[in-house]
Amino acid sequence: MKLKYWTFIIALYAGSLCSCSDFLSEDPKGNITTNYSETEEGCERLVLSLYNTHRDFLERLYLFGSMGADEQLVAVNGNDWRYFGEYFDTQMINNGWNRDFWKQLYNSLNVANLATEIIETAEIKDESRRAELRAEAHALRAFYFWIITETYGDGAHFTTESTAGVKTIGYQPGVATFYKQMLEDLNIAATGLKLPQNSQWGRMNEGIRKFILMKVLMSLAGYPDDVISAAGYTKERCYTDALALTKSLRSDYNYRLLDDYTQIFDVDNQVNDEIIWSVQYSTDKTYNGGGENGLHRYGVGWYNKSAVDNKAITTLWSHSLYYGREYRWTMPSLFMIQNFNEYDKRLYGSLQEYWCWIPTDWNQKPVYSDTVLIRHFRSVTDEEVAAGRRRGETHPLGHELFVEGLNHMYNLQTGEPTMNGRSCYHTNLKLLDSSREFAKDEKGHKDFIWFRLGEVYLSQAELYMYMGQKEEAAKVITELRKRALTEGHEEALKVTPDMITLDFILDEYMRELSMEGFRWYTLKRTGKLLERALKYNPDVKDKMKAYHVTRPIPQNEVDVVTNKDEFHQLPEYDK
Repeated sequence: MKLKYWTFIIALYAGSLCSCSDFLSEDPKGNITTNYSETEEGCERLVLSLYNTHRDFLERLYLFGSMGADEQLVAVNGNDWRYFGEYFDTQMINNGWNRDFWKQLYNSLNVANLATEIIETAEIKDESRRAELRAEAHALRAFYFWIITETYGDGAHFTTESTAGVKTIGYQPGVATFYKQMLEDLNIAATGLKLPQNSQWGRMNEGIRKFILMKVLMSLAGYPDDVISAAGYTKERCYTDALALTKSLRSDYNYRLLDDYTQIFDVDNQVNDEIIWSVQYSTDKTYNGGGENGLHRYGVGWYNKSAVDNKAITTLWSHSLYYGREYRWTMPSLFMIQNFNEYDKRLYGSLQEYWCWIPTDWNQKPVYSDTVLIRHFRSVTDEEVAAGRRRGETHPLGHELFVEGLNHMYNLQTGEPTMNGRSCYHTNLKLLDSSREFAKDEKGHKDFIWFRLGEVYLSQAELYMYMGQKEEAAKVITELRKRALTEGHEEALKVTPDMITLDFILDEYMRELSMEGFRWYTLKRTGKLLERALKYNPDVKDKMKAYHVTRPIPQNEVDVVTNKDEFHQLPEYDK
């Protein structure tokens, strides 16, 4: 069993814009009553319950943060995600994934609001403990506000008060109000949080707070000057304050880059020095509250069929404990693959290239001496394909070697996946979870990494670029790339100041953080989402418009409000 430093005690379930009426009015074991929540132990459990809600919205955050950008495409079975990956307005507005995401985010926000209220009046003997719980609740609330604001923009409903029962009055003051509150919350949280090295793994600490503040400031800097000013900042101050935070995160705590890129995502190494914050799961399902991590399956395509001719690969199974539970919902874009230099080790730690024979049971480990499928990160000739197939004539067990290339999975001129390529593609290695019980098991237990030090390096380089310090930006990226170098080919990954542009840095974000769930938000805040999606994502051509940099409010939320003259759908979606 994976050991955790702490476990979550309760789960709260509440609807959109309504709150904890059930647990406030009932008194069974496992629920929090009003009287109990006003004790120190009750406050503790109320705050801990917020972490359970992260499991509720994780999959939807990954969808909203990944699809419709330049990095991932919708695979053959990803129909529910196609609406967001290809910007179908009507389906986005009325889609269950959107309804649930809004509901789950506002559930988290509502519980955080309740926590900020109750902590102030609860019977807590030690004021330092009150300060710690206060800081934790405010920092978490700022994180929820950031997701809500960057997703729904001016359409988002704003509230800092908890509600019990259905809320029918909506309030849309605009993004500046949200950012002003985020900054206030993070300022309150600056007093009371523990240092990372002294905190429980996965729980809010000063390092996580600084990372959230860094993201908030960098996102705020992307808005017009009047919005930034209304939030109490200037663009220049956003940059300087965020840069100071990156320096602190790199030097003041126990974070460090791992030497081996693949170890960041190893299911047996989920507590490591590069991770700043992750969503927690346990192999003991008792502690997951029914919210196991299912993200492992979405980036797994067919590896028992050939992208060349759809021929069955009988030496591999349809599912595998080691190679993943096939689902075929998301796949890498051609641009993402070609964005890597062939000597960049991060490519091989992000996407699967080789598959080996699995003999008699899909729960077995592969026989590593017998490679049966190679999906190269380059084009492959007909002769290479034929030569691999002929291996079966001389192999002791008659095993063919299936050799495939990008030309079999994509149209190399347009980047559009081929018919076979929508099903047969490179697996997303970062999310694979071999801790599952059996090959077809959809319930994963692997933690999901939200924040890590690699992103701090990239943010620092980006900020140096904005401030005209390209030499410093190049130095930071050079340092980050050290672990990606292939011996004897160091020049291939050399970075010089003249290379530093926003597009280069966004390409580097992709190389370092590919398929980690926040690409859409990164491109949005830099003002590059529309440009790069149209350029590199063939699925959004003739579909994506300028207003798609904000997601629509779910229609059921628009329908339920009573002040429809004040709370309404974003204009471009209100057709």
